[in-house]
Amino acid sequence: MVEYFTKHEHDTSLSEAEVAMVDKIDEIFEENLKSNFKRLVKDPSPRSIENILNYSKSLTK
Repeated sequence: MVEYFTKHEHDTSLSEAEVAMVDKIDEIFEENLKSNFKRLVKDPSPRSIENILNYSKSLTK
């Protein structure tokens, strides 16, 4: 059996635009999470808990 090797590795690199988009999404996620946790600490309403759970579920899809 013959194996072929290349000098270039096939790694997954992101473009600058994709990196900026991922950073922005991370920032929005962190802000939403902080906001929901602040509301949860002050007023643990079922709606706040549901929002946190639904948001975290949406990230796994």
